[in-house]
Amino acid sequence: MLKTRDLGRTTSVRRWTQTAVDCYKRGCVCSGCFYSDFFKESPQRCQMKATVLELVRVLGRPNVETMEAIIGG
Repeated sequence: MLKTRDLGRTTSVRRWTQTAVDCYKRGCVCSGCFYSDFFKESPQRCQMKATVLELVRVLGRPNVETMEAIIGG
């Protein structure tokens, strides 16, 4: 199911990915983000902020400490 918001589009979410956690930790600020550079020359725009907001709504905030321990951060 596709949900449309002013912030972008997101599909139903199932889990926190490392990219989503990174975006969450940045406060969804696009400046300096890899995806900001990736979408710079594209007519499309990054949907990560909408995805992160949907993840927080559906799954709650990520446990950042656990994620860092798993990946060795």
